[in-house]
Amino acid sequence: MGLPVTYLAAATYLEDLLDGAAEIRETAELRAPAGHGRAGFIAVGDVAAAAARVLTTDGHAGATYVLTGPQALGYADIAAGFAAVLAWQVEYVDVPAQRAREQLLAGGLSPWQADGAIERFDWIRQGGADTATGTVRELTGTNPQALPEWLSDAREAFADLG
Repeated sequence: MGLPVTYLAAATYLEDLLDGAAEIRETAELRAPAGHGRAGFIAVGDVAAAAARVLTTDGHAGATYVLTGPQALGYADIAAGFAAVLAWQVEYVDVPAQRAREQLLAGGLSPWQADGAIERFDWIRQGGADTATGTVRELTGTNPQALPEWLSDAREAFADLG
């Protein structure tokens, strides 16, 4: 008999936005090859809280939990969040996938990592990530962090914006 397994399938992490903080500060643009696609962006702290609950309580063997933030967001929604929370106008720019891949490679990612990132953006672009679940609340008893709260907490990373 094998070990029991529980799958935590997290959506795209809000913290991934921090990778582009310098570019956002310099250009006032949030660049991604995601089209109008949406994703249930989630804070890593919410994933950690769900994982802690699964690890410390019974009844999760064989379960798969899809973890998302409270709503599916497009990159244009996230750009608008900068204005609402940080009082800084940021525009979403839908970058062609090949150009994004070249930028990822120039930024130091391996071809394998860059291809994986482009696949994730393609998944978002095509609507595969357009979901929001109540799983974090069901597991932890608390609501997952919403974009405005996360941006407020991450203000320091974007401090030079305003």
